[in-house]
Amino acid sequence: MTLEDLEYDPIDDITSILATPGSLDDIDQLLAHTKNTKIAIQTDIERSLKDCSIGTTDKLSHFDVVDDIFSDFEETQTTASKIYSNISELTEGISHLDNAKRNITQSLTLFQNLKILVDSYSQCKELAVNNAFVEMVSPYKIMCSLSESTFQSYKSVSDVNMLLAGVSRLKSDILSKIKSSFNDVLSGKTAGSPELEVELREGACELLDTDNSTKLQIIDWCLNKLLYEIKEIFQLDDEAGSLENLARRYMFFKKVLNNFNAKYAGYFPPSWGVPLELTSQFYKVTKNDLDILLKREIQGKTPSIDLFMGSLQVTVDFEKYIDVRFSNKCKAPKLSTAFEPYLSLWVSHQDGMMEKKLLTYMSEDKMPDNNQDSLIVPSSADLFRTYRTVLSQTLELIGNGTSDGILTSLANFFSKWLIDYSNRVLRPLLLPDSVEIADKNETIKYTVLLVNTCDYCSTTISQLEEKLTQLSSTSLNISAVFIKPKDIYDELLAKGNNLLLKRVIPADLSFVWKEFDSTDWAHISVEDYSRYITTLKKSLTFRGSAANVSTNGTRSSLEEILHLFSRDVFKWNFFDKVCDLICSNYVDCITRLLQPLPPFATENNRRLMKPKKVIEIGEQLLLDMELLKEILNSVLENVKADSATSQETAFKRLSRHVDTNVTLLLHFAKLLVVPLDDAESYQESYNRLTDNNKDITVWAFIMALKGTPWDLDQWSELWRYFKVGLQGANDRSLERNLFVFKWDARHLTRFENNLARIQEPSWATFIKTELEIMPMKRSGASR
Repeated sequence: MTLEDLEYDPIDDITSILATPGSLDDIDQLLAHTKNTKIAIQTDIERSLKDCSIGTTDKLSHFDVVDDIFSDFEETQTTASKIYSNISELTEGISHLDNAKRNITQSLTLFQNLKILVDSYSQCKELAVNNAFVEMVSPYKIMCSLSESTFQSYKSVSDVNMLLAGVSRLKSDILSKIKSSFNDVLSGKTAGSPELEVELREGACELLDTDNSTKLQIIDWCLNKLLYEIKEIFQLDDEAGSLENLARRYMFFKKVLNNFNAKYAGYFPPSWGVPLELTSQFYKVTKNDLDILLKREIQGKTPSIDLFMGSLQVTVDFEKYIDVRFSNKCKAPKLSTAFEPYLSLWVSHQDGMMEKKLLTYMSEDKMPDNNQDSLIVPSSADLFRTYRTVLSQTLELIGNGTSDGILTSLANFFSKWLIDYSNRVLRPLLLPDSVEIADKNETIKYTVLLVNTCDYCSTTISQLEEKLTQLSSTSLNISAVFIKPKDIYDELLAKGNNLLLKRVIPADLSFVWKEFDSTDWAHISVEDYSRYITTLKKSLTFRGSAANVSTNGTRSSLEEILHLFSRDVFKWNFFDKVCDLICSNYVDCITRLLQPLPPFATENNRRLMKPKKVIEIGEQLLLDMELLKEILNSVLENVKADSATSQETAFKRLSRHVDTNVTLLLHFAKLLVVPLDDAESYQESYNRLTDNNKDITVWAFIMALKGTPWDLDQWSELWRYFKVGLQGANDRSLERNLFVFKWDARHLTRFENNLARIQEPSWATFIKTELEIMPMKRSGASR
């Protein structure tokens, strides 16, 4: 921006000139330059003013031209104003004509509508004399439409107001005539005829459709007229209005409904749905009466359950009748909902029925006549059939409504009698621990019967719980009620399985282990399977079909149990536990045979089996264990064949379990065979066969079982190689691998305690400081 610009701002130049502190040194020169510039500009201004005065004469002529222009503009404005006034004077008459035309048109339309209103009013008045409702429909609708819309704004005109008042009176008169006509018909004063039906249905009802409030008023009046007799007869304070006569009330209404359909339905258009409205009105009145009657009956005295149930049943039957008749279109509140607050009385009333049933169950034979499908107590199925009946009846009683209170009462009712059933019918089937098994086959049958029945009951309880929780909005409350009975049945099932596993199966196997103990192991020769293992094979071999049983003798206990189980999963799980039981008993026999006798580490202690003899025993055990594996796999194949469905996953799982158990036993026997001459070589074999087991007690116990003399030098040498593998191992007290002693750690515990009692100083120091073995505080799989 330069000095010549009109919008020149000196601040920009001053800022540029004084941009640095050093520019202040030249301030004197700047002021001198500014002064000179100012003088030069002033000289230019004076020169310009002088030149301007010379051209003033020429500029005056320009001002004269401007004055002429303004003068012409004023003349134009004056002329335009005169022209506008002339045009307004010319068109004023035309505007008056337009207004007059519009007023005439409106007046003609109004008078025409007024004529139509008067004509329709007169026509309706004439027709009303003879109750000609059908002919009146058209003029009546016109009259109502015009009076309510067109002429309401002209009520200030006295004549129009008088006409509208007359229309209103006529409408009221017509309504009275319609009501009187329906009254005569419904009262029987007027004989019915097709002509009258048409007159009222297509005439009077059509007139009422023009005013919804009037229509509803007439419908209510008709309904009250039709229900008047019922209300008069069945009053609350009369005997006819009591619960005992509830069925008569319903029957009377059916008669009223049938009578209406036969005599009066033709007087009303179907679109009005008068029969449905009549039923809804009856529901409303009767529901109010039921609320009062039930409150009187139930509260303040001992209620009559029979009366309550009878009233409820006839009410439900009546509702079914109405639902069928009107195709479930009746939306009025159900009459049976009045009974819902008291339905718990009905549930409690079932206690008497259940007590009788339970006494019958106790007296019946527990064994089913035909156990081809499943061996369960027949009464258990009947119990749940009864439950389903009670539940269905309850759901039928409450209808589509939801009542958490009654559902909770039902759950408590079911739970109570399930517990009673388990205690009074099923628990006596379980042989007490203090009672000896007199008849093994009977014990098996009744115990498996108990297991199957408890499983069936537990499963069905869950289904019952699921059904109730789906219907209830408080599912947690329902589930809480069933916790106790489910626990009781699961407990009975577990006790039944334990009896079979700990008393029945061991009784069959006891002779096998007696034979093991009676074997002369000190003079064993490894030539063939031991007698005990062949006896075990005979004890576990399946006879198969009934024909084979009759030929080869009775089934073994294991085969009988597995055959009687109702579910395949029980068969697989039971065999799983039997497999562990056999392996546990087997290890127990071997341990009792080879374990050293206390006191340990003394000269008086003599080993029954020398290391060389232990090796021979181990070789015989290896041979026997091969047959054991064959026996267990054979039983597994028979379990699969006896199963109702093919369960390859379960079979593979059990097959792996058998292999794992037998492999563990084989490794145990191989450890007994491995010599101790070379400590390093033995330790390598020990690590391989025990999968690098780091448990010191297991290592020491196997050393003792191998017949290792109480030679501290030999033990120390073997310990030195074993100790190398412990470096960097985790804390041994946190998790232990007990090897074959995992099935029963009692021998291991006893061995630890005996080690801790060693009195010989050097041995005691070795046990406590080197091996760090302390007595186990409890038996089991971990310290």
